[in-house]
Amino acid sequence: MSNLWRTFFGFADDDENETYEHAVVRARKLFEEENYEDVCRILRFAEANQNAEAMYLLGWCYWRGQGVAEDAARAVKLWQRSAKMGFAPSQKRCDEIKDFIATIV
Repeated sequence: MSNLWRTFFGFADDDENETYEHAVVRARKLFEEENYEDVCRILRFAEANQNAEAMYLLGWCYWRGQGVAEDAARAVKLWQRSAKMGFAPSQKRCDEIKDFIATIV
C-alpha cells in the first residue's frame, strides 16, 4: 500500500509493516487523547478488514457519538459481529445490553 494511502487510513507514517492490530493499539492511544476523528478513521479501515477489536471499539464510538454521529443500532451491529468472531469484550457488551438489543431487532 502506498504511504499516502497508509497515512489516509491512519497507519503510522514511519512503519510500512504496521498491521491492523498495531493500528488498533494506536487508535486506543488516540482514544485516550480524545482524538475521535482519527480514531474512527483507523477503526473503520481495520473493521472493514475483519478486525474484531476494531469493531468493538468503533461500536463504542457510535454508541457515544464520538468522532461519528451517534447511532446505537450501528454500535450494536458492530458488537454483534465482533462477538460472533469470539471477541470476549463484545460478547460481554452484548450480554449487558441484551434487553436493549431486543428493542431494536
